[in-house]
Amino acid sequence: MVHYFDHNKIHELISMKECIEVMRALFKIASDENILNPLRSKMELPEPSNGIMGLMPAYFKPYNVMGVKILSIFPGNHRKGLSSHQGIFHLFETETGQLLANFDAHTMTEMRTAAVSALVTDYTAIPNAESLGILGTGTQAYSHLHAITLVREVKTVFVYGRNQENLNSFIQKVSGLYPSITFTKCSTAQEAANASDIVCTVTGAKSPLISQKGMRSHVHINAVGAWDPNHRELASDIVLNSAVIVDNYNAPEQQKGELILAANEIETAPKDLIEKSLYELVSQNNSSYQNKPSIFASLGLAIEDLAFAYTVYTKFNKKQTA
Repeated sequence: MVHYFDHNKIHELISMKECIEVMRALFKIASDENILNPLRSKMELPEPSNGIMGLMPAYFKPYNVMGVKILSIFPGNHRKGLSSHQGIFHLFETETGQLLANFDAHTMTEMRTAAVSALVTDYTAIPNAESLGILGTGTQAYSHLHAITLVREVKTVFVYGRNQENLNSFIQKVSGLYPSITFTKCSTAQEAANASDIVCTVTGAKSPLISQKGMRSHVHINAVGAWDPNHRELASDIVLNSAVIVDNYNAPEQQKGELILAANEIETAPKDLIEKSLYELVSQNNSSYQNKPSIFASLGLAIEDLAFAYTVYTKFNKKQTA
């Protein structure tokens, strides 16, 4: 029987804290000779749908597994009370190619995206960071708040959202979940960013929300929301004056608008703006960026989904045989 892991089953088997350590372990060994991780492919639907279907395959030699995530992205779903990201992840073994399990892709994406951001933050944010700026109020805003508080002792969170109703709802919910943290509503994204040691941009913005002016000299930014070559949340001055960390070198050069558009402005290649890959950061245990402005140009990799799925599947099997 091929087991399906839904939202509740996944949360029963893995916590956000565990997920961060799964990602840390992955990037200690996920060098090129251990993985196959082709660029994601996408199919864009015409109007009025404006939806996207994405396909993300990966293979990880040390675990003898491969997998593929099939994801639909419909940005207008929040108006219908639905998640913008929906889909499924298929986990296979690599001796005979048999399907092992299926996973709710929304829950997987929600957790591993924030966990990877927290992992990078652990290496790049100042050790005594106390203030967090969250730009956006959707699913990733909640998961990033959870993940970042596991790697730094956050005392104040500055929140910005374009929709006031969603912003008020977010602050009301998280204030109850994190009573020791002060949540402050900001009228602009720049206001939230300038007040923060760590910033997470988790919006659907197509053009820059913030510039470097007024930001702290040691700020670390997790730029998560934009994953289209023509969209970005950060102005070029931030990108050009920060140490840029990426999931890997290949995907951002073709798919991350922050790098592509900033590189075009100074007539260079996007790869020339990259300081380190996540593998280099973690495998080298590199914390030299903690007193410099830094950016994690997040795109998300199928290999992260694969490591997540393999961990959940393994823990499930151990419980079944215990």
